[in-house]
Amino acid sequence: MKTLASIVTLFLLSTVLLAADAFPKHILETENHMVEITVRCPEGNVTCERVSYKGINKKNGATLELRGETMHTTCGDGVTPCRFLGYRFRNGKTYYFVWEDGDGEKGTLEVRTDRQVLLTERGTWK
Repeated sequence: MKTLASIVTLFLLSTVLLAADAFPKHILETENHMVEITVRCPEGNVTCERVSYKGINKKNGATLELRGETMHTTCGDGVTPCRFLGYRFRNGKTYYFVWEDGDGEKGTLEVRTDRQVLLTERGTWK
């Protein structure tokens, strides 16, 4: 019975790990940061409120993990999401934005607090 429980536990754990890898990771590398974005919504969804951010400061090795959402312009009706802009994450009063540059190759990491820009770094998507 113990063996069966162990097999079931291993099966469930491997299923969870495989599911976590099912979502593609997008990596933006700037001069001082490496940012990994994972959109945890099924392909085909226009918007997603289950986006994870893992940032690494390349100078000191500090890491930061956040949850956030996608950002879009709105269509002519003022409601429907249209063009994809990037991702938004919140850490207390500080907001982290990862902007798409529209060419699929470049992006921008921007950190703001109370309308003050603390950091802006352009980088390349890997």
